[in-house]
Amino acid sequence: MLTSERLTLAGRTVLVIEDHKDSRDLLTTILSSLNAHVLTARSVAEAEREVRFCRPHLIVCDMKLPDGTGIEFLKWLRAQPRGARIPSIAITAWGDHFPPEAASDFDAYMRKPLEFDRFAAVAVALAYR
Repeated sequence: MLTSERLTLAGRTVLVIEDHKDSRDLLTTILSSLNAHVLTARSVAEAEREVRFCRPHLIVCDMKLPDGTGIEFLKWLRAQPRGARIPSIAITAWGDHFPPEAASDFDAYMRKPLEFDRFAAVAVALAYR
């Protein structure tokens, strides 16, 4: 699936926040293929619960969720004592509603469909910074 076999997320935990099962499964597959420990959440509320119990090394967050937006989640996260430094990637299929400047507090922004190699490279770079 990925062209670079040297990329790895070994020893890193990634929280994927995505309400669509197929997208969540695809992200989990990509990150697992890089040896990441992957946690998933389907909503802002689930993501908040996950972060309260585990401090991931990276968060991959869909922008449009059933109970809010990725922007709202990130604002909540940054207000948490342990959340200020967790790197994050915004992903969206709603580019017109969530243009890059709307996601400026995220460390990276990607539109769906994702370019797998680029996504993997960005995820690895952010998870190890």
